[in-house]
Amino acid sequence: MRRYHRLIITGIIFGLLVFIFITLISDVNQITRYAEAFPWWLMLPILGLRMVNWMLRFFKWHFYLNLVGVKGVSYRDSAAIFVTGFPLSASPGKAAEVLKSFILENLYGAPVAATLPVVAAERLSDGVAVLVLTAWAILNLSDVGQYWPAVLISGGLIAALILLLQFRRLCITLLDWLSRLPVIGKFAHHIEVFYESSYKMVLLPNMLLAAGLGLLANVLDGVGVYLILIGLGQPPGNELFFKALLAISLSVIAGSVSGSPGGIGASDLTIGGVLISVVGLDRGQAGFATLLARFVQLWWGVLVGSVVAFLYRKRLFPPSLEHVIDLETQAGHTASEDAQLA
Repeated sequence: MRRYHRLIITGIIFGLLVFIFITLISDVNQITRYAEAFPWWLMLPILGLRMVNWMLRFFKWHFYLNLVGVKGVSYRDSAAIFVTGFPLSASPGKAAEVLKSFILENLYGAPVAATLPVVAAERLSDGVAVLVLTAWAILNLSDVGQYWPAVLISGGLIAALILLLQFRRLCITLLDWLSRLPVIGKFAHHIEVFYESSYKMVLLPNMLLAAGLGLLANVLDGVGVYLILIGLGQPPGNELFFKALLAISLSVIAGSVSGSPGGIGASDLTIGGVLISVVGLDRGQAGFATLLARFVQLWWGVLVGSVVAFLYRKRLFPPSLEHVIDLETQAGHTASEDAQLA
């Protein structure tokens, strides 16, 4: 558990450094001036939109759990685990999110290999959603054609992965071949369970439902950035909305590709860059808007998730969870040692 705590703390420290960096390069005096003039009451509907985003994503999370055979999970436990995942996503590469699978195994006996794909599938469906939204924004804006290569390359990679997982017979044959290898063969059963869960989630009807929920959720984030820009004095209208949608969608793509804790750095710079180059904000405005957008997109969730994790700590993080993690870790170490001997 200490290892996961260190990962989360590392992400938070990195986020603080990025916050300071953006503040400095944007000019502290300008940011202060824009903060004083900003209608802060707008943050209430903006944060509310983000919470509706969480609700939609929770439906997707709970749907996926049922899909992979994790039955009988109460809505309270499911929601607590889901929201507790927000601060876990602030770890490098979001590695600490594996704790959600350990918690499910400890509470409901669900194999870690079966639930780990849920976390990956959430990212995959969100990736499909933001690519669709990015393309939608570009089609409605005349001067942002330079972003098409990023959309096409990312879309091609995601489509290739989904198509590969659809060919079940090919994947089973590949897994059977891998199980005969001296190193990977030690994990053959876990890999097969992981694939079976992944296969169910990428079937077209399930993927369409998940991507549809992701689409609605990410549109709400676009509306949030749109309201921030209006608060900074930008004229409202369709063009401003699509520019806001482009900024937040590209930030999700950049953050996912970077693998940094919570997309910190990559997402921040992407939002700021789009706001300067596409919306036409000055550096101070872009810096202030970026800080607000990233607070809503990441740090608001980290704050709420930390509170939920504390309130449900006895249920989610009992001493028995350490035992589950130790068993999984020891199994991994044993397999590695056997592989080295082989």
